Amino acid sequence: MSTSSMIELRQTRSTTTTTTPPLVNEITDESNILHSLRSNLHCPVEFIHIYNQCYQITSFRSSLFEILCNILSNSVDVDAKILKHILESLLTNHDSLLVELTGLQFKQDILPFIKRTLSATEEDDNDVLLLSLKFLIKLIDNYSTLLSSTLAEWLASILHFVVTRITSSSYVIFGDLIIDLLTKIVKNFTPLPKEIVDVLGRSPSSIISTQFLSELKSWVKHVDDIRLALFAIHLWEPLAALLSRLLTRGHTKGNEMLAVMQDGRIDFSIPKKILICSIYSKIDSCL
Repeated sequence: MSTSSMIELRQTRSTTTTTTPPLVNEITDESNILHSLRSNLHCPVEFIHIYNQCYQITSFRSSLFEILCNILSNSVDVDAKILKHILESLLTNHDSLLVELTGLQFKQDILPFIKRTLSATEEDDNDVLLLSLKFLIKLIDNYSTLLSSTLAEWLASILHFVVTRITSSSYVIFGDLIIDLLTKIVKNFTPLPKEIVDVLGRSPSSIISTQFLSELKSWVKHVDDIRLALFAIHLWEPLAALLSRLLTRGHTKGNEMLAVMQDGRIDFSIPKKILICSIYSKIDSCL
């Protein structure tokens, strides 16, 4: 064989072994998306690569969103980096993905994920938790109607998270998002139905438990840490607005909530009476 022929043969072999068709060409129909994504739930790099190519195909987005929701609903064994990518994608591309959301999808897929994430232990990934809180804010801001039928369920999870995870140290991580989230809830869902408020009022270990309210009061009185005290005040305001029925009916728990501020001995430049009057005006607006 001539030298030139051998060179041509080597070039042909080299081209044959190194040329790989784009992955998107392998995804010929929507059913393959599920298989391709699900087979890489422990491989963040591959999963993200497949997702990015699928997202570029506009006609696939409805199925892609359905698959992402399904992955969230069964997220126990999913790599944290993949969960973060899904949440970041839903936040960034909400105008093209979340428009597909239905009330049933929220109830069956997203709600279980949110409840599981908010009940996670302190050892779990805070990044996923922070993104989940941002995701909730986005949902409440833009799709509150779809969330109304499950209000009691997801609100209870949020309030339980506040009671169990917000401390005098963790508020630095979660505090701003929690206050923003509660404020959005007040804006979109108050006044709360009487049945929901009554359930919260009867619960011995909830946001209005004596233990939590006593802790909140101690934060308000914490003049050595002004930032913590201000956080406690800003946290109390949306909580009081959410539970305004208790405060105005003379409920025992309502009186305990009022005592958080009345007995807090607030030592700031704003006079105590002015602050209390301001808070009452916010409560009245929620009735």
